[in-house]
Amino acid sequence: MNSNYSAAIVLRGWHPAIGRAEAIEMFPESKLERTESRRILLAHGESDWNRANLMSGCECVLVGGGFEKWESIEKLIDSITPIKKDNIAVECWRHEGKIPVSTREIEKHIGGIFYDAGSTFDLENPEHRFGVVLDNSAGYVAWGWMVGQGPGKHGWSNMRANKRPFFRPVSLEPRLARAAVNIDAGIGEGYVIDPMCGTGGILIESGLTKRPTFGLDFDPVMVEGCLENIKWAEVDVRVERGDATHFSFPENVCAVVVDPPYGRNSPSDEKLIEDVLVNILRHSINCKLVIILPVSPGRENLDEQIKTDLKIKGFDIQAAYGIPVHKSLGRLMVVATPQRIHQ
Repeated sequence: MNSNYSAAIVLRGWHPAIGRAEAIEMFPESKLERTESRRILLAHGESDWNRANLMSGCECVLVGGGFEKWESIEKLIDSITPIKKDNIAVECWRHEGKIPVSTREIEKHIGGIFYDAGSTFDLENPEHRFGVVLDNSAGYVAWGWMVGQGPGKHGWSNMRANKRPFFRPVSLEPRLARAAVNIDAGIGEGYVIDPMCGTGGILIESGLTKRPTFGLDFDPVMVEGCLENIKWAEVDVRVERGDATHFSFPENVCAVVVDPPYGRNSPSDEKLIEDVLVNILRHSINCKLVIILPVSPGRENLDEQIKTDLKIKGFDIQAAYGIPVHKSLGRLMVVATPQRIHQ
């Protein structure tokens, strides 16, 4: 058992590499350590673990618990120190296949030791949740008090782009938009801006995290539709029509997140993006950038960053992630920081 850590960060399975990047930016006070388990990180140092509730790649954070090789229910029970708490529930779930043990049996046995310690239970609306993750990718078990929503609890399906009043097929799925915002903005202050906001998916996810958010689009139809979606999502977001290559953006921009409205990768499209970003850097020289681009499928790696030859004027590429969409389309998410200007 590794006891020299503050918490275990438990990732969702849709893209662990992006989930790790999101966790690094959302818990910057802690040093994060990868483990043999595909979707479990160990955090050294305290952070505000409630940020897990804002993340798309994080199931939860487990605090006050442990992380060790799976041996048996008996060994797990011996490793847990129960304390008295009122209104608790015990939740056990699996990662990456099945360790040969019943999750219900684990919940039953752990519930028993907490009951013996004087705890009371509320399975419908618990005040405290004790989580146990069986990770078959490396045969580990992690446990602790849960901060965050847990597995399958976010309800991304209710926020899908096709549920909005104004929809276009190229819209980003909400969990990717949320991850992009978190990776870009982290816990920084200042505006999140999308200079080509389209239907507003990035703006909605930024607004739901309560960040100051601003969107711009040149197409009046898109602006009108975006405002419909913003109203539907009930978020406080500023949207305007304008030319992003000349618009006077706010000076206090911490993050630029953009999913450009093109798929042909033509020189004119690339020049438009370049001109937009150059204009933004005139106003905010310290803003980070996440740009999401369409690419041919086959470059995806859900566990690691991928290499890219992409060049972005004024920015240094820090990381790139391949994202599967369907058999004829993939996406490339690129994270970049402004180049330092040498006097």
